[in-house]
Amino acid sequence: MNTSQPAQVLIFFRQTNTLRMIRLCLFTIMLLLPAACGGGSPAVEEETIPAVTATPTAVVRVVVTPTADTRIPVITLEAAETYPAADAPMPADPSVAEGGSAVSALDAVKTTACEIESDLDLAGYPDLEEVMGCPTAPADFSPVAINEFGESAETDRFMLWFSSDDLIYVLLPDGVWTTYEDTWDESQPEYLCNPYGGEMTSPPLPRRGFGKLWCEDADLQAILGPVPREERLCQHTVVQPFHSGRMLACFEDATIRYFQLHDDRTWTLDVQR
Repeated sequence: MNTSQPAQVLIFFRQTNTLRMIRLCLFTIMLLLPAACGGGSPAVEEETIPAVTATPTAVVRVVVTPTADTRIPVITLEAAETYPAADAPMPADPSVAEGGSAVSALDAVKTTACEIESDLDLAGYPDLEEVMGCPTAPADFSPVAINEFGESAETDRFMLWFSSDDLIYVLLPDGVWTTYEDTWDESQPEYLCNPYGGEMTSPPLPRRGFGKLWCEDADLQAILGPVPREERLCQHTVVQPFHSGRMLACFEDATIRYFQLHDDRTWTLDVQR
């Protein structure tokens, strides 16, 4: 047996391993060269990989940078910004001053868009929904009787009778309203008293349900005073409930009276002629 044969075999294996390593390096370089060698000046390619999780999303950039030896590019990983999770709350609007309030365009639409529309016959009242809020039910057109009290028709005290609930609303000069049950019926006389003397039927005097309430309550009679004209039904009536109370539009000839009966027991009147 030749003693030099083992040494030759060892050299053979070393050469074979070296060739394998060279082939592996060449294969790796061939994979990386298309990313590194784009021609012209060296370029940097970035790939953004967001992590899809419920936690804040971290973004990592994979950067391939050519070197002087364009055959062996340098691969680095760089940390980028961290974005909030998809289910995280939105940050506060920096345009809103601390302690103040702001209404976005969408909120403004929501505040003015009502599920139930105001009746068209109430359109003549300015800023209706800003004053009364949104309607809570459609308008009702049941008859309403009206009677002014005081020395003249330009007054700040009224009685209103709503046929829909058979109640008498007394609007007092201090801006407060109250209600009374209508206890008058057709079997009773139309006029019940005349504190000023003369004939019982001598107008103008409150009559029917208004007259009975006025005659039976001396304090109310003193507050309201006489009537400048007889009671009558509104020629056209629109009553609609709103979030802040009830709106009555009483149409008479060329005059429209808009009564606002608020839920806090206050009332206001706007007259259009």
